[in-house]
Amino acid sequence: MFNLRRRVNNGLCHILRGTLGAITHVATREPVAALTFDDGPHPLYTPRLLTLLKKHRSVATFFVVGDAANRHPGIIKKIASAGHAIGNHSWDHPIFPRIRSRQRRWVQLRTCANATIPYSDRLFRPPFGAHNLSLQLDAFFLGYKVVLWNLSLTDWLPQQPEAMSARMIERIQPGTIILLHDAIYCSTVSETQWDRGPMLDGLDMALAVLKRRFRFVTVPELLQLGRAVRTSC
Repeated sequence: MFNLRRRVNNGLCHILRGTLGAITHVATREPVAALTFDDGPHPLYTPRLLTLLKKHRSVATFFVVGDAANRHPGIIKKIASAGHAIGNHSWDHPIFPRIRSRQRRWVQLRTCANATIPYSDRLFRPPFGAHNLSLQLDAFFLGYKVVLWNLSLTDWLPQQPEAMSARMIERIQPGTIILLHDAIYCSTVSETQWDRGPMLDGLDMALAVLKRRFRFVTVPELLQLGRAVRTSC
């Protein structure tokens, strides 16, 4: 009886992991990767980023904050018109495991989605990457895939563009999902955190090298090119 129960539990966990676990990257042999940008849109840096991506003929996925999207609908339209994907990053960037009310969690996702209609994809990135089973169930019931990353350039910390570029070039693999920020929503740290210039310069350097070896696609496109790898539920 014990062995049967353990097998049932293991099987259930396997099913839940394949359905509810947060996606970190994609297992594929194709030379593709996904650039993702959180916390925007920003009236200065997001347009500069769009110009940079067009220069390198690359597309990306923007996980936008609903509050910012609501204030800058024209930028949201420009992101979508350029062929990029738009995901949900909540209304005002709370830490979801601290939200006890399911209703409040659902409001965060739905109000952000309303601010990006009709351009948004059913992708959700929890602020700070903080998630738990309750959030994964919420996302599942609302029709979202939870998307994290497996390569962060820690671009919210002060650093030289050359360092970010070198880290990206060194660590990228087929199927990698890369975390970057075109804005820092409600930063409480130093003023340097607001400046996206070093990130843009570092990304420009990296893409100049990597675009000969990799094709940068949106997260929805990446998920069509391999098997999604997920965290445990």
